[in-house]
Amino acid sequence: MKERGNEFMKRTSLLLLLVVFVLAACSTNAPPAAEPPSGNAPPATEGQSSGTPDEVKGTVNVLTQALEPTQMLAKFHEDYPGITVNWETIGGGKISEVIKTRLAAGGEDVDLITPLRPDYIQLAKTGQLVDLSDVTYKENYNPAVIESSKIDGKLYALSIALNYYVTWYNKTIFDELGLSEPQNWEEFLALCETLKANGVAPLVIGSKDQGENNHFSAIPYGALLSEDPTWVQKVGRGEAKWTDPESIDAMERYKLIVDKGYFLEGALGIGRDQAYQAFYQGKAAMISQQVGVIEFLAANTPEFEVGAFAPPGNDPGQERRVPFSAGHTMALYNKSKNKDASLIFLEYISQTENAQLMSTEINLPSSVNGVNYDFHPIAQVLMPLLDMPTSDLMHAVVLPQSKPALATAFQRIIGKDGTPLEELAKEVQAVTDKEIAP
Repeated sequence: MKERGNEFMKRTSLLLLLVVFVLAACSTNAPPAAEPPSGNAPPATEGQSSGTPDEVKGTVNVLTQALEPTQMLAKFHEDYPGITVNWETIGGGKISEVIKTRLAAGGEDVDLITPLRPDYIQLAKTGQLVDLSDVTYKENYNPAVIESSKIDGKLYALSIALNYYVTWYNKTIFDELGLSEPQNWEEFLALCETLKANGVAPLVIGSKDQGENNHFSAIPYGALLSEDPTWVQKVGRGEAKWTDPESIDAMERYKLIVDKGYFLEGALGIGRDQAYQAFYQGKAAMISQQVGVIEFLAANTPEFEVGAFAPPGNDPGQERRVPFSAGHTMALYNKSKNKDASLIFLEYISQTENAQLMSTEINLPSSVNGVNYDFHPIAQVLMPLLDMPTSDLMHAVVLPQSKPALATAFQRIIGKDGTPLEELAKEVQAVTDKEIAP
């Protein structure tokens, strides 16, 4: 009996040791219950992908005015073979209409969009866009782009382009007459007078196309915007008025340019493309326009050297500013079925190397830091302007219904119809008041 008892005890001890060994082995292989997920796959939050790049698959639908950057997209597909990008370019000024139609139909296959500013504001305020405030790669962008894209303190889009207003000039004519770039309003007037005295039309404006009149206002409104860079936005909020004394003074400056005959004759019958052509042919020494004129100049390289400077509407002693707005504002639709893939793509195009590839391919003045405008020699003249302080770009931030009213007022100034400026300002303000009324 004693032997059998000892044998039983040995077997029991051996079994207990085996159980302890198995439990130890299991506890070694199992992660502690309190351990958070790996840093490669953080918990999903708004504006961040919920999976690792290798895990994410899907199709990203991009609806934009921008041309398709095929080389950059091919590179992206090589790096992320599980993600397909469907890039749809909407031309002819129809991007607003197309986005509204697609969203009204339920937003099927809508992921990344580049709405115009009024639409962007409305979409953000109604909760239809993903909040991107916490994405780290926003630091890769020009700070002015980030600030101008915030709505009520939150960031809902990353603008892949800079849209700003400059005065392009015929550097060959300037050199022949010993002229230099004007630094303020007084120097600008003196420059125009010298050009006119030498038989050269100082400026050409495509006044037939309404938007061109608003674009040009960056010069006569320069002093006001130097003093109050966001004045135009304040008008849209009811905090300032077109009838303010400073605005009437700006209209007086617009009228002065007309009265002195500084525009190429027949301005009201000249459209935007005709204005480009007139500048290209050397019929006028300057054309004040958005940077988008690069596309025309790059396609029709003038025989003369082209320069560019910030609109010289500031008074002597005032800081000169570049009228600016974010361009191709890329936002993520909140009901997108491909949020993770879209966020990966957004981060990808926010890297300098990839933004450079896109800029070079589609002639895009990129807003990503470190990108060089190497797509055309003429674009190089813009580089020194990137570090200048900015102000509202008039035509970009004026309220939608007020835009044509303001353009018509400027057309009437150019047409010298004799209406007092105060009356023109009241007419524009009446439209704005109705537009912002609750």
